[in-house]
Amino acid sequence: MPFKIDELIIHKKKFLSKKECDSLIQYYEDNKGKKLNEFCDHAVTGVLTTSPNDVINLEYGTPEEKLVADKTEDMVNIFMKHTEKFKMFSILRKQSMRFSHRLRLMKYEKGAWIHPHVDHEIFVYGSCSFNLNDDYEGGEFCFFNGKKKIKLGKGDALIWPADYYWVHQVTPITKGVRYSTNSFLQSVPNSIKENVLNFARLLQDKHTFQPQKDGRMYNIK
Repeated sequence: MPFKIDELIIHKKKFLSKKECDSLIQYYEDNKGKKLNEFCDHAVTGVLTTSPNDVINLEYGTPEEKLVADKTEDMVNIFMKHTEKFKMFSILRKQSMRFSHRLRLMKYEKGAWIHPHVDHEIFVYGSCSFNLNDDYEGGEFCFFNGKKKIKLGKGDALIWPADYYWVHQVTPITKGVRYSTNSFLQSVPNSIKENVLNFARLLQDKHTFQPQKDGRMYNIK
């Protein structure tokens, strides 16, 4: 049978217990004073866009942070075992999701959504999310500009690759509140990534394009 790209999305039902989900929801409510808004480029327009959902970072060393970290590690290993069966991917992929960028909790109240976007940036190769409740309406997790929709139950886990082809979004909440976690999976520790990005920006500001060294630059239409 031909390979389908959505076979690289893994959906594990009830991966977190009710108790684990409820503890993470409570952590969010106890720390909601630290909430932030999320923004990233819109996958269709390219415009930097703020989504009306709220996000807090899980504090390192807390039981809740360890829970999400451990469960994310389990999902990464499941993903690696899953992709092995296709016998078509590099073994080096196992180095691509060794570190988390951030472990976060997210809250979507009525009317909140996330616009179509991708999670990819330098060193980021995957994303993992846990759905913490199901007593809401709307809030479908969609890939490929809505062409693939996934209905998530309480405790369900999702993991998928991250590059510019993995456009995903969350449709507006029409009733109730949705809670979830998210983390970006990358090949290097976050401190190295930040140093590389800062250095790259400095170099780029001073860079003069040299075709013999830099290769051809194409006008992409």
